[in-house]
Amino acid sequence: MTMSRPLDVGISQIKTLLIKMGKLSRNATKYALDHFFKGENVYTQVRAWSNTVQLMAEEVEDRATELIALHQPMAGDLRTLKAYIKIAYDLERYGRYAMDVSEIQYRLGEWKPLEENGLRVKELVEKTIQVMDMSLTMIETMDEKMIFDLSKVETETDDLYFENMRRLSECKGDPKTVVAYMLTIRYLERLADHGSYIAESISYAATGKRISIR
Repeated sequence: MTMSRPLDVGISQIKTLLIKMGKLSRNATKYALDHFFKGENVYTQVRAWSNTVQLMAEEVEDRATELIALHQPMAGDLRTLKAYIKIAYDLERYGRYAMDVSEIQYRLGEWKPLEENGLRVKELVEKTIQVMDMSLTMIETMDEKMIFDLSKVETETDDLYFENMRRLSECKGDPKTVVAYMLTIRYLERLADHGSYIAESISYAATGKRISIR
């Protein structure tokens, strides 16, 4: 029976922590967006989840730093640990943007959700969640080839972001509502960007080559 190296065990534990972070931040984002369209204030709950993700990100960094200091990992393991530290930050941003979405209702007060009527905000939400899901799958599988499929969806989110921004700029609705939607589509665009960053980190860990898909 082959014994696992302490370094392998530590890397596996960090990966498990990243997967937990990903699921929590993804669910927090989905929850915040679902309630955004209902005009409901869920800031307290989403903030708690976001803070938890932030603490987990700090734990990932601490564990990875300790492994590097104690075990002097070879190139491949060192790349993985560096990638995991960066991915933890990107997952923390997932949680933070979820909190930002939920904070809109908390800060602005009640506002009436817009009718879609040419807007494609919900489509942007679906594409953004798809990017997030793909990035989380890449963390679990370390399948760097998924980066190209993720890139295609992320490009679609960019197009939807600019289209919705243009349509909202022409909207004659309640200014508070328009501001809420403008902020939200910006957060969605940033969420998708961080999905790309995660994919790039996985590709780097797996191949040793840096690739930018943005």
